[in-house]
Amino acid sequence: MKLKVSLRIVSVQLNSQIGQIDETLRRTTVLIDRLKQEVEGQKPPDLVVFPEFALTGYNFKNRSHILPYVCKAGEGPSFELAKRVSKLFGCYTVIGYPEKCEQKLYNSAIVTGPDGSVHFNYRKAFLYETDEQWGCEENPKGFQQFKMKFRARPIDQDSAELSPVDIDLNTSIGICMDLSPYRFEAPFQDMEFSSFNLEKGTELIICPMAWLHSRSITEHTDSEKITPKDIECLLSEQGLSIFGSQGQYQFDFDNRATTKPVSQDITDINRDNPVYSNLDEPDMSNINYWLLRFLPFLSLDVRRNWFQSFADQLLPLKNSYMGMTPKHPWGFAGKNAALVIANRCGVEDCKTIFAGSSGIFKFNGSEDKDNNTDSTNQSVKLFGNLGKGYEGLLMRDIDLMIDR
Repeated sequence: MKLKVSLRIVSVQLNSQIGQIDETLRRTTVLIDRLKQEVEGQKPPDLVVFPEFALTGYNFKNRSHILPYVCKAGEGPSFELAKRVSKLFGCYTVIGYPEKCEQKLYNSAIVTGPDGSVHFNYRKAFLYETDEQWGCEENPKGFQQFKMKFRARPIDQDSAELSPVDIDLNTSIGICMDLSPYRFEAPFQDMEFSSFNLEKGTELIICPMAWLHSRSITEHTDSEKITPKDIECLLSEQGLSIFGSQGQYQFDFDNRATTKPVSQDITDINRDNPVYSNLDEPDMSNINYWLLRFLPFLSLDVRRNWFQSFADQLLPLKNSYMGMTPKHPWGFAGKNAALVIANRCGVEDCKTIFAGSSGIFKFNGSEDKDNNTDSTNQSVKLFGNLGKGYEGLLMRDIDLMIDR
């Protein structure tokens, strides 16, 4: 049976700093009050997504540094915020936070249901170097899928909508590094997280992020090319403090506004000298990379040749590979899935610049003759993105066609 699930989704972009939870909560209250005003008398959001470590800041140096901020699942300021948002709008809320379970520490995201109770708790499976500094543990269960209940309308053969029913939407969470190759050592083409979701039939993919802009200074950065002083000057030129753009908000509630796709060839121009300006505009280099990491969900005409090559060489697939399955050139053909990214923005330590660009996307399963692996691929729609530098809210209405 074909059903239409109509979702109103909100992605929240924040610039939290270590030691400033109260200040971040005050700014978050401004955002939530603005959202409440926007939806008054209308449909409230079905899902609100906050970034990774949304309230605490991100760059913790060691275990003792992060311990004052860790909480058990279902406790602490991040949970209380999610609980308040869920009860206010009657929605699901997802927020990233540092979790302590017994003596183990995790980079986690908690999900609260419409009544404010804990619905699910996910722990990051693939760790970034910053996670390892404070002793974060990998999720022992790896990637996980869970259910979220939403209203759906059955569609009959004449496309008439029938009475609504409740269905469970197959959902997963990926936290930032989960989208990348394991430890940056696994084969790039394995696409571990997106392959998991293709194989499991995930229909709603939620990604709380603290993804870096390429001007950031990491242990791999050439110190002669960029220094903390360079970042300070970069911010000063834009009239910003060393924290970035706290309290300067961007609100995008316009369903008619979409993000213009940009090819990877164009974004590659700035790879050696990435731009951190025009903070109200998204970072298309990062958006194209995120979509590349979801290549199994993108239509590629060349897959037919790949699939035939495997058959000719008598090398049958055991699982999915680059979107191919043991029986089909493209396992996602004709299906729908939504991707929600809530990335943080701002700067920490005059070293780490976050990319912002939070967005809402739909993979539509259309089999166009397309081999683009970026935002210009016709099988993905960019419903909208926030800019790279400002705190704010993005809200979009999105329809998914689901088979049951």
